[in-house]
Amino acid sequence: MSTDKPIRVLHTEWSLGWGGQEIRVMAEMKAFRERGVGMQLACRRESRIAGEAERAGFRVDHLPFSGRLDPATILGLRHLALEGGCDIIHTHSSIDSWCGGLAGKLAGLKVVRSRHLSSAVKPGLNARLVYNWLPNAVISSGRHIRDHLVDNCRCDPRKHFSVPAGADHRRFAPEVDTGAVRELLAGRERGKQVVGIVAVLRSWKGHRVLLEACALLAQEQPDFILLVVGDGPLREHLPLWADQLGIGDRVVFAGHRDDVPACMKVMSVCVLPSLKNEATSQVMPQAMLVGTPVICSSAGGLTEVVHDGETGRVVPPGDAAALAAALRDCLAEPEKSAALARRAREYALEHLTFDKQIDDTLAVYRKVLSTP
Repeated sequence: MSTDKPIRVLHTEWSLGWGGQEIRVMAEMKAFRERGVGMQLACRRESRIAGEAERAGFRVDHLPFSGRLDPATILGLRHLALEGGCDIIHTHSSIDSWCGGLAGKLAGLKVVRSRHLSSAVKPGLNARLVYNWLPNAVISSGRHIRDHLVDNCRCDPRKHFSVPAGADHRRFAPEVDTGAVRELLAGRERGKQVVGIVAVLRSWKGHRVLLEACALLAQEQPDFILLVVGDGPLREHLPLWADQLGIGDRVVFAGHRDDVPACMKVMSVCVLPSLKNEATSQVMPQAMLVGTPVICSSAGGLTEVVHDGETGRVVPPGDAAALAAALRDCLAEPEKSAALARRAREYALEHLTFDKQIDDTLAVYRKVLSTP
């Protein structure tokens, strides 16, 4: 393919939800559009990403995605890709990866498959079909995901690439206005230090573990509050759990916020205590770029981003006592924490920016298009 011809990509997404995966897809579509790469989306009508993409001005087509071998969706994707002059079908979830992969085979187009989750893929014929035969390339959101598919599922290493999620260093910067967030926290007598989390309120994100750790911390450290930023299925349960643990008066549930950089900036430490399924996370690079100290669990690929004792602190998943100890050390040793945060920001600027994520993804596109 001529390098002068603009690339055009049809993204597919079966998911109805709105989390890190869908946010990453939308962010990449916008960034590639700015670089002159054509982007369009096929998804289910009732999905959240459909509305987000339409508001952003992208072409959005609705297909049923009623099963992995749904003929209406497979033929519909083939038609959309050929009609739109697409070069690549880029798939993101299980159902649409089957449909998009088969549509690509029928249309004679290249297929790129993204693997966003870190959960293990069962080796066998199904894994080899989805991650080796159907796609021309697989982009994993972390090296450990890529290595699992190659080593455990016996996929072709030449097709597999690791592209961790990056953060926008222009938006997530130390010089952010925190006025609105500080107003939200005003009047909190215990708010001298702020422990924070930014995550969808899902069970595997570890909010319950963080509440338990804060309950332990409160026995020794009176001057802190917990700022919980995000919305999701646990929004009604978390306040009840906080009350049961005796820390309801020191937890601020901020819900969904558009000013995430400011939220992170007011935090004395940003925590991501995930239990499973975590890739490399967008939250940790964001906090690192803002200049906030970070603590995470060792779930999934988080240790690819946060290096214990070098760019932050790492604790075992589900261990409230270990998390409480890490929080205690972080709050009690602000100079040491600040030094970790400075090193973390330098590392993120070199390895974890959104620009690098787009550069690396574009390199995969060009590689598959240049391969016969």
